[in-house]
Amino acid sequence: ATNSNGCSASTSVVVLVNALPMPTTLSNSPVCVGQPLNISATGGVSYAWTGPNLFTSNNQNLNFSNATSSLSGTYNVTATNSNGCSASTSVVVLVKEVIVTATNNGPYTVGQTIEILATGGEYYSWTGPNNFTSNLASPTIPNILSANAGIYNVTVTQNGCSTTATTNVIVNGIDPCVRLVDYLYVKAGNPYQPLFLLKDGMEISEISGQVSILVNPVCLNTVIKSFEMNIQGPNLNWNIWQNVYFYALFDNVGLNVFGRNFIPGNYTLTTTGYSLENKGGTKTYGPVITRFSVVANPATISQVTTSKNSICAGNNLDVSFTTSGTFDAKNLFKIELSDVNGSFENPLIIGTSSTAEKVSCLIPLSTIASDKYLIRVVSSNQVLAGNPSTNTFTVNPLLINLTSPNNDFSTGDNTKKAVTIMASNKVISLAKVNFQGGKAIVLNAGFEAKNGTVFKAEIGGCEN
Repeated sequence: ATNSNGCSASTSVVVLVNALPMPTTLSNSPVCVGQPLNISATGGVSYAWTGPNLFTSNNQNLNFSNATSSLSGTYNVTATNSNGCSASTSVVVLVKEVIVTATNNGPYTVGQTIEILATGGEYYSWTGPNNFTSNLASPTIPNILSANAGIYNVTVTQNGCSTTATTNVIVNGIDPCVRLVDYLYVKAGNPYQPLFLLKDGMEISEISGQVSILVNPVCLNTVIKSFEMNIQGPNLNWNIWQNVYFYALFDNVGLNVFGRNFIPGNYTLTTTGYSLENKGGTKTYGPVITRFSVVANPATISQVTTSKNSICAGNNLDVSFTTSGTFDAKNLFKIELSDVNGSFENPLIIGTSSTAEKVSCLIPLSTIASDKYLIRVVSSNQVLAGNPSTNTFTVNPLLINLTSPNNDFSTGDNTKKAVTIMASNKVISLAKVNFQGGKAIVLNAGFEAKNGTVFKAEIGGCEN
């Protein structure tokens, strides 16, 4: 530098330009929903991430153990080196999701053809009751039996990712010719009260009041249009032929079944079925002899109480009961579930116990939804049917499939409860709708909650 006097002097300065970091990213994308997703960056000593759905993080490595489709998108990272210099880069992440539906067009009746359908993928793998397997998207099962009822699982694969869905197949009716005739021991009255199926060699506790026996043909392949019945026992020798259902031993008028007092002793019932009314045509059943005994036993079974008033199909229900008197050492208490209307004509055993106690019972996945179920306890030795529970309880189904237009809601308060709810219906003003799912609520294409409606979806149990 030279001043105005012409004098000069020199000095120097050292300039340092720090290098920018050169960040790089690494990801195991693409991944499937449910798989681990890992994203990492290098090139700095500190990092600042931003991503989809307002995601932020200051970690070098981003690790998601259970990826969801909401993690898909662009992740930006700013790396800062030890000199305080920063640079940015990005990585695009894809989480692949397979959206699957599984349905059937039931309920079915024994002998029909099951049609099940899955959508959402390229490859399908079905498993189900009675050792069923298939690799078709829409397999069929002809000439079905009750053994074909139950839960069908399908694994659907698309772009290397797989998801599983289920559909519940309901089969009504009785398998042909597994048995020809049922003998139902009932308490007489209007209406009569089903007690239990009568079997040869059974020992029955004496019942206060009159009883009867209903003889019902259950094989569709065997024609029985009339029965002749003869019963012999203490102070009893009775013969009758019947042409119409119920085929009651002591006759009936509608639901009013007439009866007799079966005092302690040994009884022999002889039953013969004919192809025409009034013992006409040919013998198509029997004669079949059924022997049973009635014993004096003041034992009782109390009405049951349940731990819940509402339950999801596939869950456990605690049933409590007490007894009085003496039961055989080999006795087994059977906890029975009524049909959807509260009748025990064809009960389902949901639990057993050798002692009177609180019993954990399983409500099958295939149980049909109803708010009229009852529960009772029946002993095996001696045979005694306890009175049903005084209050009905509700079973919510495994699956509800709501579609337009039959399942559209337009007015009032509507609540749907199930383990899984599949919805492609519409909620129209002024409706208030609550979907309560124990496992999942799937809103498929077509579902719409329109302006002016109240729609609420809840996960976490369908029992409240």
